[in-house]
Amino acid sequence: MRKRIRKWLGRRLTILLIPHDKSRPIRTSLSLNFIYSVLILWTFSLVCSVFIMSREINYRETVRANKDLREKAEYFAKRLAEERDLICELKDMDTRLRGLLHMKTPEDIVELGGIGGPSAEDARNLTLVLQSGNGLSKELFQMNLNALERETWERKQSFHEINDYLAYQRNLLLATPSIWPTFGRVTSSYNWRQHPLTKRREFHYAIDIANLKGTPVRATADGRVIVAGWQGTYGRSVMIDHGQGFSTRYAHNSTVLVKPGERVKRGQIIALSGDTGSVTASHVHYEVWYKGKPVNPLLYVKSKPVFTKR
Repeated sequence: MRKRIRKWLGRRLTILLIPHDKSRPIRTSLSLNFIYSVLILWTFSLVCSVFIMSREINYRETVRANKDLREKAEYFAKRLAEERDLICELKDMDTRLRGLLHMKTPEDIVELGGIGGPSAEDARNLTLVLQSGNGLSKELFQMNLNALERETWERKQSFHEINDYLAYQRNLLLATPSIWPTFGRVTSSYNWRQHPLTKRREFHYAIDIANLKGTPVRATADGRVIVAGWQGTYGRSVMIDHGQGFSTRYAHNSTVLVKPGERVKRGQIIALSGDTGSVTASHVHYEVWYKGKPVNPLLYVKSKPVFTKR
């Protein structure tokens, strides 16, 4: 078998090259062994060339991918640093806002389960490491991300507290009687006095504002009407529950313009002054109650009353 193969490879092939002009033909003789050797060598060279080219292509792709990853790492490091700066600005804003509102600054906030993360200083140091160009490892990125999540949550809780505080203060402001209920002159203050009809000495838990009959009477704060009608010696009266512990009474009116259960706004006309009930002249009897106890209405008005001309 080997002899046959050797004999077959030893055969020679004659190659004749005939030019188009009158030159002599070129004749050469090659053995099959030589031809196969050349083919094998050419194939090997081709395979090596393809392998080297693929390696070069892979190398260039790797270099390009590494460059892209480095650029992405630098981008994420920059964004982390920007987010860190934003968190610091929000923290400073939080502190200043609490100072303006005279709110205490929370020293410790209970963390959400599973958030954890390094302290603010550790996270800041990690961000500096990321910016140094040494690479953005998964661990460093996760630690920075956890720190940002934790501090974002803390700021969110703090701003929720500030929002609730402002909402409470707003509701308290809207519920606090802070304007005069009507135009006129204070003829009887929140003090001991002699009753003009019974002549008995008693404490007057209101102020009386004398004015002309039909003068508009206004709600001194937002609230809900709980009484609108006749109340014995108070005559035609209006009582308003303002919430936050405040309520007010407007008595001796000639006309009541609201109904029980109606919502009213500060400054809304709720009645017209008059002389109904136990009175000697037209005026508005104005009471302010806080947490079930009468208080001096003059403590809540923001300006001096306007007096009628005599």
